[in-house]
Amino acid sequence: MVNTVKKINDILEYILVIAILVFANIILSENFFRLDFTQDKRYSISPVTQKVLSYLDGDVYVEIFLDGDLSPDYERLKKSIKEKLDQFKAYSNTKLEYRFINPSAEEDKQLRERGFRLIAQRGLQPKYFLEEKNGNKTEKFIFPGAIVSYKQNETPVQFLKGNKVQSDEEQLNQAVEGVEFELLKAIRKLSIKEYKTIAIIDGHGEPSKENLEDITNSLNEFYAVKRVRLDSLTALKGVDLAMVIGPKTEYTEKEKFILDQFVVSGGKAFFAYDAIDIRKDSLKNGETFGLSKSLNLDDLLFKYGVRMNQSVVEDLNCAKTVIQTGLNGEMQAINFPYYPIVYQFGTHPIVKNMDAIVFRFAGSIDTVKAVGIKKTILIQTSPQSKEIQVPFQIDLDELKKDPVTESFSGGSKPLVCLLEGEFTSLYKSKPLPVEGAMLSQNLKPSKIIVCADVDLIRNEYDSKRNMPVPLGYDRDMRYIFSNKEFVMNAVDYLMEEELLLVREKEVVLRPLDAQKIKNDKKFWQVLNILVPILLVILYGIGRYVWRKKKYGTPRTN
Repeated sequence: MVNTVKKINDILEYILVIAILVFANIILSENFFRLDFTQDKRYSISPVTQKVLSYLDGDVYVEIFLDGDLSPDYERLKKSIKEKLDQFKAYSNTKLEYRFINPSAEEDKQLRERGFRLIAQRGLQPKYFLEEKNGNKTEKFIFPGAIVSYKQNETPVQFLKGNKVQSDEEQLNQAVEGVEFELLKAIRKLSIKEYKTIAIIDGHGEPSKENLEDITNSLNEFYAVKRVRLDSLTALKGVDLAMVIGPKTEYTEKEKFILDQFVVSGGKAFFAYDAIDIRKDSLKNGETFGLSKSLNLDDLLFKYGVRMNQSVVEDLNCAKTVIQTGLNGEMQAINFPYYPIVYQFGTHPIVKNMDAIVFRFAGSIDTVKAVGIKKTILIQTSPQSKEIQVPFQIDLDELKKDPVTESFSGGSKPLVCLLEGEFTSLYKSKPLPVEGAMLSQNLKPSKIIVCADVDLIRNEYDSKRNMPVPLGYDRDMRYIFSNKEFVMNAVDYLMEEELLLVREKEVVLRPLDAQKIKNDKKFWQVLNILVPILLVILYGIGRYVWRKKKYGTPRTN
């Protein structure tokens, strides 16, 4: 009788355990959650990502061209991508599917190379390196990127795009940090339904449509971009961001008032212009001059918390320019300190893990007192810099000589500044320049970015091919700097701050102590063997004692 009761109790226990497991599985399949105890929260996705995924009304398909025989570092990147996509899939209610593809799986060389070209045509850049095995070096191509498709549209995702001056290990770590942001940006681009509006202010000799075509095309993928003249008090109605890019003539007080009221009412603004006048075409003749110019914007920006200096910055970390060095027309590339290259950034999400940015005849920015305004320097020159006040002369013959490094000791010069807070109107205590106008009473916090160089955002134009030169492309160095990435990040932060905050996530490299590993190797080997055995023995003893206490020793009749 006792044995029968015991068997029934055991069966009921097993049934109860199975029922609990089945119930838990049903609940967890409908309600995804994950506990992330890591310090850097590397296994969590942001609320904005969850929001974008929950609004999907179609299926997302992701092809990741990172599979096959990979190094441990790239296996780590692959693992990170897979983990993020698994989370994406859960929060999208299974509207996301993905697969990893090995682009080098094809044995036929011609077919394999054709596959590489097709992938490149879809927008992914290969990573090329020499792999050494058994003393033999072989060429190897990998594509550390993906193609995201949604409703018959697709867009490339390049994961490996960090600061190129960093080590390969640091670049891959930056790629791991950026996986969520890059995937989110691609899905958002394809699934966006309502476009916020950007107004590029026109009417003051701004760069032509052709010279802003590259950045305009990129912005149009996420926003509605238009050119606007400040000819009425309602000119910026319905606009989310106003961009002042490279004006050459003065703003009227009326135009400045319209811009001011837009900002104090919560509108975002982006300023990028030259505070001085430099005739760049004159450099072909061997020299040019820097002269003062007025745009009638100084008092407005001063009120908001910055001052655009009437100067030009020189930096020993600079791009090159090609000049004629002989009577026979010989050309030589020389370092040109008026083209600073910046590759050291802070941790702000706008510039975090960015590659180098190039400036051309940039001025400097000073921050000034503005109550309630937070000021953040986003970009600055290297410490080996100096500043020249107007008027000045630039002589190419002098640049042919080796620079006097001692003269480049002026310290870092701020080039780009972010302002955040509730701005005070320039006209709060001044007569209004527009008859019948009233100061806005709908005051809201806003954000402004000020750049002391229009070339940061202006592209050259290839008239022969009738197409824009990529923004940030340097003809002499044959390199594309990250100017466009910066502008896109800056606009995203101004328009949708929560989106850019995804870039704040940091995955900390914690290298192992090799010597300590060597010294403690045997200890941990023994521990790993003995602990599981001891746990099993303890479990067996504990279960025996529990069963004996519960059921006792059966009596025999």
